[in-house]
Amino acid sequence: MKFKTTELSEEENLIVWKPSFAIGIPVIDAEHKQLVELCNELYKAIMSNKNSERKDVVRIALKECADYVRTHFANEEKLMQVCGYKDFEAHKRTHAEFVKKVLEKSRNFENETFSSSLEFAKFLYDWILSHIAHTDTLYVGDLKAYLGKK
Repeated sequence: MKFKTTELSEEENLIVWKPSFAIGIPVIDAEHKQLVELCNELYKAIMSNKNSERKDVVRIALKECADYVRTHFANEEKLMQVCGYKDFEAHKRTHAEFVKKVLEKSRNFENETFSSSLEFAKFLYDWILSHIAHTDTLYVGDLKAYLGKK
């Protein structure tokens, strides 16, 4: 991580990675774990820094999260295209909507409060878990079938 937070214990993470989150595609599982870690780092930045430092730390954490999400989505979308996933366009739209929300948060950062930062961390939590646990599992069968043919 490029930003520094006061150390919080693992029990104070917002999301704890569980084996049940794995979709069985190692590269995507590794990226999902990194997304979980970035969400935890953002949460820790919000919770562990004084007001004078919090905005700078959260701003950096938010940028790192946004940058990584773009990379992950690009990788995931390439895999979906290669395997001919039938709902690719709808999945891609959910990615675009998420990126839009993160960019809106970045642009409106000067109005950020502790409460709105926590709300955003909760939004990330909900989105990451629902996307990994449900939405991403929908293309796994097609991808595994494609990979099995190679």
